[in-house]
Amino acid sequence: MEEKITTHFTKGLIIGLLVVTMGFTFQMFDLYEKWVQWLSTFVYFAAIIWACISFSRQMKGNVRFGEIFSHGFKTVAIVTLIGIAAFIVSYFLMPELKQKAMEIARADMAKNKDMNQELIDQAMSWADKLYFVGGIVGSLFLYAFSGAIASLIGAAVAKKNSNPTIPKSL
Repeated sequence: MEEKITTHFTKGLIIGLLVVTMGFTFQMFDLYEKWVQWLSTFVYFAAIIWACISFSRQMKGNVRFGEIFSHGFKTVAIVTLIGIAAFIVSYFLMPELKQKAMEIARADMAKNKDMNQELIDQAMSWADKLYFVGGIVGSLFLYAFSGAIASLIGAAVAKKNSNPTIPKSL
């Protein structure tokens, strides 16, 4: 029996739900340290690399670099959409997350010796006005950019045949 290829949509859905669940869990337990944010990013990065390697294995190595990268980046696109949707939902259903983010930003600015109270207040006013758009653009950039890098790495390390004998797949 031929092995069924797991689609980029399925992988993206699984990875997206995993990353979003991790993010909400960290927020529920007030885990806002930098290492926690890096842990979530590392899991996302590793999962995209896994998606590329998994695709190559399922295709028995009969794929080219570009096909693997394409599969990985399509997976990234699904994860990015899920991440943006999660941000939008949390913005409207959990406004306390915005308040917590604003408090953390204010505290970080207060630590900067070059920032006086007037500059901090001005920056916080802008942050408050641009939080929604900034969150969407930030999510898009974070997921897409780091996912593209992970897809490149995944395509580079995955087993591939430069002259595959089977037609293009997925």
